[in-house]
Amino acid sequence: MPLPSTQLNASVLDALTSQICVIDRGGRIVAVNRSWRKFGAENDAQPSRSGIGTDYVEICRGARGPGADQADDFAKGIRAVLEGKTDLFQLEYPCHSPAKSRWFLGRVTPLDGRDGAVISHLDITDRKLLEFELARLASTDPLTALPNRRHFLDVANREVERMRRFLVPATVIMIDLDHFKDVNDTYGHATGDEVLRSACRILKQSLREIDVLARLGGEELVVMLPETNAEGALSAAEKLRGSLSNGTIFSGHNEIKITASFGVAQVRSDDQSVEDVLDRADSALYEAKHSGRNCVRVFRPL
Repeated sequence: MPLPSTQLNASVLDALTSQICVIDRGGRIVAVNRSWRKFGAENDAQPSRSGIGTDYVEICRGARGPGADQADDFAKGIRAVLEGKTDLFQLEYPCHSPAKSRWFLGRVTPLDGRDGAVISHLDITDRKLLEFELARLASTDPLTALPNRRHFLDVANREVERMRRFLVPATVIMIDLDHFKDVNDTYGHATGDEVLRSACRILKQSLREIDVLARLGGEELVVMLPETNAEGALSAAEKLRGSLSNGTIFSGHNEIKITASFGVAQVRSDDQSVEDVLDRADSALYEAKHSGRNCVRVFRPL
């Protein structure tokens, strides 16, 4: 004997893991599934805010606090579906609880005859966390955990644009660890890797929160110093140089001294990208390396 259609529809909805509600043309909830009810109970939602008869569009419009903008956008999307302006609206949004970070995909599709709409909220937290981790890995140097070249160029180019717009200074320091090949040849590459990581930690401790230290490749590092002119960057570079040269890096039974050469160049208003200032900083670094190393040189136009 076939199930009554109402019972069949309720059973199908309850079998779905997404939180689902059905609304009428006016935006009022006329049906919800088990996952919807469970989510409301676990998150202390009052029945008057998510139960049968609730004006869900108004609930979204009246949202306050974190996520309010996305809730308002979702309300507009619901109206667009109800008014026949689109057959599908969807929006990814954060919905964090005190205990964990969460993200959902909200979808709205019309009922036949535009008599209402079906709204679903799918938990996509695992996917979002994977996306964030992949983005982190794509922007991070795996050996030092510093930003990699690509990420640095993205950040630095935004800083160059900000400097041009607001006429605030910014400066780049290029750093090359002195005689680093000798460290690898003498102690082996595993020790060389540890020396590089330790040198990066020493440098990072001498920088401000707003400064960006990155690895360009090999033993070559770079720092973007926002809101800093060449004179200030020279002082910062000398501090970095002293931190390295005065320190000792311990690796196993080895005590290793390391120094570095530094090239400083200030961003100019006519720079088209950070590559322009990197070229000047590289010229200053070349001068430092040919001036005995373990020193700082500032790019000076001829």
